[in-house]
Amino acid sequence: MTIDTLTGELVPLSNPWKENGCALVTDDEVISLFHIDVERDRFSVRSLPGQGFCLRYWMKPDWREIERANEQPGATYREFKNTLVVQVIDYSRNLIARQHFDLLRNRQRHIYETDVTNLGEDALWSTATTSLIFKKGHLLVKITLDYTENPRDNLPYARRVAELALRKMP
Repeated sequence: MTIDTLTGELVPLSNPWKENGCALVTDDEVISLFHIDVERDRFSVRSLPGQGFCLRYWMKPDWREIERANEQPGATYREFKNTLVVQVIDYSRNLIARQHFDLLRNRQRHIYETDVTNLGEDALWSTATTSLIFKKGHLLVKITLDYTENPRDNLPYARRVAELALRKMP
């Protein structure tokens, strides 16, 4: 916790990712990790300025076939694109971030059902939302990944994304 020596007020901790949501995990890192062919897979990136938010999506290699199959009468829908969202949530203080994280663990255990060890200061996985959330200081980072057919199988990939992010976080 930092206190302004002139006013005695609490000073929020810094968040270098507020304007740089896509820098926490770079395009090159995502392309390499998921073996994306930028042209073939139509790789796309969107961010929200001032929000520490980055959306990336790319088509599955067989997206045309999947899309055609989805259009058939009675077909079971299959997703034809992959999605990765990295979001940095700033609580300004370590204690507030810890309290919020503990609330997720205790009150939303039906959503974040799995503790993930050795990742940041604490981490949880949700198969229902295919989201991995981890705490680092006053920041919570949420990684939402829709990459594999089975939602549970996204965790190892989301963990690799988190490990890339953690290397850049002080």
